[in-house]
Amino acid sequence: GLGRVQRAQALRGAIAANPRRAAMLKGANIVLVDDVLTSGATSGACVAALRQAGARQVKIACFSRVLDEAL
Repeated sequence: GLGRVQRAQALRGAIAANPRRAAMLKGANIVLVDDVLTSGATSGACVAALRQAGARQVKIACFSRVLDEAL
């Protein structure tokens, strides 16, 4: 029931990369797989955490996308 902004706020700081994987993530090109992309808040939070951990590039592959009109 949350809107786009509320979803992003709810996830702020909730997702972080595992510090034990820091060396593996630094400079890596990553494909993040998401089953359903709704508002993009979860994927956005994951991308931010991976970039903060040093990932060079993060691409998102999703199987289904909820249209904005459906939200």
